Amino acid sequence: MNRIKELRVEKHKTQKEIAEFLNITEQALSYYERGLREPKLKTWQALANFFNVPVSYLQGLGVSREKIINDLVEKMIDDKGNSFSSFNLLNFELSKKVTLGDVSYLNNTFNLNLSNNIVDKLIDNNNRNALRYLVSKCIPFVNDYNFLASVPSNLDDYYKALEKKIIDLDNPFNDIFSINTEIDNRDVKIFESICNLLVLDVETKDKLIRYSDDKKIDISNKIQDLFDLLTNDIKDKRILDIRQNIINLLDVYANDDYKLTSSFKTK
Repeated sequence: MNRIKELRVEKHKTQKEIAEFLNITEQALSYYERGLREPKLKTWQALANFFNVPVSYLQGLGVSREKIINDLVEKMIDDKGNSFSSFNLLNFELSKKVTLGDVSYLNNTFNLNLSNNIVDKLIDNNNRNALRYLVSKCIPFVNDYNFLASVPSNLDDYYKALEKKIIDLDNPFNDIFSINTEIDNRDVKIFESICNLLVLDVETKDKLIRYSDDKKIDISNKIQDLFDLLTNDIKDKRILDIRQNIINLLDVYANDDYKLTSSFKTK
């Protein structure tokens, strides 16, 4: 089955709007949506351009965006506490990206009272709708329609493809040291990446991220020697100490206390 209607609803478009864009009748569009008539190639291409998706996804190949979002949420809930599950990384990914605006939206929309440990509480309380909102907003690959169109239908391969994408999310510094990146902009990216990775309090994170680029560059220069020592080895106490030092340093800046002590320097 094609995804014309699914995308139309997802993009909040009416049949009339789409029909006028294609210069066809609403009845003809209805036939396309129900699979009663096959669009010509130029119509497929026009629809794909309108929705900004590949033709293959529009025609029904791969997996729908809604299914992947739902499956990710179910995996987050089912695999909570399973240290061998890649899907636990989604908790971390969402936690570092949630904003004050997101918290306000979730509280108002779903009648919640969240202030901290947002994602953990949503998982513990099985708040699927709220989790779907965060996944749809914060996980890039669920909005990558080329990826969605390429996802295999075989169940094992399907979840392997998702796990690979999730693991890739755990390396947010891939493009920071690109030779095409200006040095100052690179320093800004380093600062923002460290904030996203290590600052869990949304108010502190929001304040830090809103700093001017000049201020971010200044801070980044002071903590870059610590940043360079970061690894994914969370069993190494030295690494954990370094991470805690960075958190402490960012807290200092968030409170407008600019005394940089030697305890923050690790060689």
